[in-house]
Amino acid sequence: MWMLKLVIKPTSGLTFRRMPSSILHISTYPFLPPTTMSGFLRRLKMLEAGHLPETDVKDPNYYALPPQLCTLGAYPKVNEHRIHTTKRQGIRSFNHNAFSRIVRHQSTKEVYQLHTWEYLFTERLIGYVVSKDEKLLNQLKTVENFGCKIGKEGYAFVDSVTGPAQLVLEQARAKPDTLLPGTALIGVPCEAFPLYRYAWGVNTSENTNLAHLEPSAIEGFIPFVAGEVHGEIELDYYTDGDVHLPKSFINELQGGESDG
Repeated sequence: MWMLKLVIKPTSGLTFRRMPSSILHISTYPFLPPTTMSGFLRRLKMLEAGHLPETDVKDPNYYALPPQLCTLGAYPKVNEHRIHTTKRQGIRSFNHNAFSRIVRHQSTKEVYQLHTWEYLFTERLIGYVVSKDEKLLNQLKTVENFGCKIGKEGYAFVDSVTGPAQLVLEQARAKPDTLLPGTALIGVPCEAFPLYRYAWGVNTSENTNLAHLEPSAIEGFIPFVAGEVHGEIELDYYTDGDVHLPKSFINELQGGESDG
């Protein structure tokens, strides 16, 4: 297994909307979720090639890294972040999509309502992408210094990319650098979150040129539970001696695949 380590620096407050969520209280995950990170990196590769993919609410196209690349999310260091809660006006209509567009060509009259809105403030997020394909990981090394909109609200850029570094699988007692799946959290004090992974189309062959224009063959999302622990836990980790990535979390994001 090979790993890229990325330092992502926000240029504003961030909102990675927790789902499911209420309509009027927009809460944020205290980290960059794996699926959001995948879409962010794919868009950076497309921007690098001069393309500007749009988003939509009704029948949207999904742009994500191919399933051979497993994004594990990006996380602030302990005590290096805070959640700020404020009031702000938001759109009442469910089909409103102007705020999600990278480019807005015109404004339209909308009906607003008052939201309670959460923002994640942090100096940096440390993210990880793993793969058995070292050459495919190398395509992501060129996104350094690229940035764009990220999540529900906010902007960020990739400050540095390190690797690929080769990982070995070993059992150890260590502090995980990512979340853990629900099955590893039984009886363990943690903060749990509902997350989602991609449901890839059956019998589809995803283009491994990360800058290509075609939408990803994603048919929906599959929910699962993951959690954050604040101490050491004995598990099987992919590690380079410094970073410890739980094997069980990688397996969960890959749909329960074995390591083969």
